[in-house]
Amino acid sequence: MPAGFARLQRLEAPLVAAALEGVHASWVLEVAPTASASPEFPARRCRVLVDGARCRWPFMAPLDQWPLESRSAPAVLLRHVWQPAFEIDPLDEALRVLRPGGVLISVTANPWHPLAWREIGRDALRLPSWPHFQIMHARRGCRLATPAASQFRGFVPGLSAVLVLVARKPAEPARIQPMRFSQPRMTTGGVSATQCRAA
Repeated sequence: MPAGFARLQRLEAPLVAAALEGVHASWVLEVAPTASASPEFPARRCRVLVDGARCRWPFMAPLDQWPLESRSAPAVLLRHVWQPAFEIDPLDEALRVLRPGGVLISVTANPWHPLAWREIGRDALRLPSWPHFQIMHARRGCRLATPAASQFRGFVPGLSAVLVLVARKPAEPARIQPMRFSQPRMTTGGVSATQCRAA
């Protein structure tokens, strides 16, 4: 990641905090490049630092094989993992570890913004644009929940240097056990049978 990338990170901090505002999660799994400073937000977090095609900290693993349990994270924050240096898109792994109904927040530089060009250079062309960014998430079954203001900033070229997308993993329907009805049985005991005539 280029050295001057910190300017984009300063712009993203308030956007990430705003995206997490309505999220009621006990903790957030943050996945970010090793050279990336983490933005400030009030939620507890567990950071996974990645570089190229591997996770580097707190464990060493391929970027598409995290040693984390499926459906274990209430919220996942993916930050700048679509840089040209990254060989693998970790979105599938993020959705695997995200709980049903959990929130996924994805952050990338806007390839249409001049600041992204100054920080990343021509490689900014290889970053996902706002429509492509949304399609990437929608194709994997995410329900997009990005606020209208962020939608507008993403669609207008050059308005926002950082794109922040909020999505939810669909909740699973409750499992209903079918009721089993059995033939009623007479119990043996002191009950005497009666004779009944139809009227």
